[in-house]
Amino acid sequence: MDIRRQKRNTWLFFGFLLLGGVANLLTKTRISIVDTFMFSLNFMLYIGMLLFWMQSVRSRLLPTRARSYIVASALLMIVYLLVRVLRFRILTGITVRRFVDYAYNIPMVLVPTLFLMTCIRISRGERAEERGRERLLLIPACALLLLIMSNDLHQLFYHRLIPLAEFHGIVGTYTYGPLFYFMYAWMVMTLLAGFAILIRNAWRRNLRGLLWFGGVVLLWAAMSLLNLLVFTRLDLVRMYHAPEIHVFAMLGFFEVCIRNRLIPYNENYTGFFTNLGLPVRITDEDFTLVYETNLPIRASEAQLAEAAAAPVYLDEDTRLSGMELRPGYAFWTEDESELHREGRRLAEANEILSEENDLIAVENELKEKKAHLDAQNQVYDRIAAALYPKQKRIEALLEGTPPESEGFPAALARCCVLNAYCKRKSNLLLLSEESLPKPNRELFLALQESARFLKCCGIDAAAMGEEYSALPLETVHALYDSFETLIEAFLPYLKRMTVSLLPGGVRLAMEAGENPGLPETELPVDWRESDGCTFLTIRAEGGEGR
Repeated sequence: MDIRRQKRNTWLFFGFLLLGGVANLLTKTRISIVDTFMFSLNFMLYIGMLLFWMQSVRSRLLPTRARSYIVASALLMIVYLLVRVLRFRILTGITVRRFVDYAYNIPMVLVPTLFLMTCIRISRGERAEERGRERLLLIPACALLLLIMSNDLHQLFYHRLIPLAEFHGIVGTYTYGPLFYFMYAWMVMTLLAGFAILIRNAWRRNLRGLLWFGGVVLLWAAMSLLNLLVFTRLDLVRMYHAPEIHVFAMLGFFEVCIRNRLIPYNENYTGFFTNLGLPVRITDEDFTLVYETNLPIRASEAQLAEAAAAPVYLDEDTRLSGMELRPGYAFWTEDESELHREGRRLAEANEILSEENDLIAVENELKEKKAHLDAQNQVYDRIAAALYPKQKRIEALLEGTPPESEGFPAALARCCVLNAYCKRKSNLLLLSEESLPKPNRELFLALQESARFLKCCGIDAAAMGEEYSALPLETVHALYDSFETLIEAFLPYLKRMTVSLLPGGVRLAMEAGENPGLPETELPVDWRESDGCTFLTIRAEGGEGR
């Protein structure tokens, strides 16, 4: 789900919430058919919104305990609204209405308890040694509910002022017992404990998320006070009753936690892996299958455990890789047969490439002696001078790494990256300022091809964003050369990377295993770290690089 779709769904959700409030206002017209229709519309809107949100949680989050607690809370919110309708709109029997009135408190006790359990699980993480201990909170909660449901025996929740045969929870026929106040104390304590855990764990690393969370809390408190002190006291027609305010406030708490990464967030992971087109398997911590694409991975548990630490080969051409995620592992395979074929072809062409390098060197020496070089020969000379060091590096890599050695695939992959640079650099050198259209895609195409060949090194790289730029040709050369210098410096440590054009330069967002430091570049480079990612910005204004 992209940002635009997420915003659209948010506005639709608020629109339906507002429509439900308007429908509630129109349930007091005293026209029976209108009141019934508006009440039904109000109820169906709220239930549909909760079902939609619950399904979105299932698609956005991997199957963790936190997700299970959130989905269970959504189901209890539906029960909360349903019981309210049964109690006040449908049931007529006194005994049934009395027990439904008791059952009305089940979601009120369990939803705050599940919220606290979710916060504890977020704080400890899915790998905590004492995993599942938070479920002990259900014991006092269920004991409290058992006492409430058996109120007919002890009257500690509602103390009747009329005989039991006539009692069905009408205001004025009972007084509140100590168990009622204990229930509200339990609700307040669990909510406050959950808030405290979130604040303690996120106030430094995610202050923005906490501010949003605090905003929802303030809105909930304001709506509750307005409903209690104004609408209830003056007996006014209202858009939302207390149950709707509490339900959608809790939904807002969970949604803020999800969108601001207070809860482990894996947006549309099934769609991502489906579009990736690779065999992918997701497992739990014990390598039990959780999700698998239509292209299966045929590997033993021992091979999966080994691949979680470092890539392994299932056969000569199939590489199995894995990475840890919450709350387990993701594995995928890559077919490297084409890469191996190209490697053999590249090795066979190495002698020809070496001879061509010698010819280029001779040609460059002859060109230096000629005083009447034409424009075309000058362009070829620039290409040879620019690409000769890269080609020598390719030759040195291939000659210094025997094909049967373990390091040969890595050296071959590095050669592919250097060849991509040579190809695109030669294309740029063939251009002139007059032949370069404005705007153009030349720089983006060069970055895109380099990113594509970085995948040969096992690096998840991509060029994205705006494709056209109107930079001068000299600036395009400087930006591409600086980009290549950075890539070669970070190549041994790089895991994944995206590159994009800016109006005044090039932006790299990468995840690297180590920080090798910035190399000397033709253009200045700005460095910034955020959330475990490194952001490098090559500025085109000029000046000495760092």
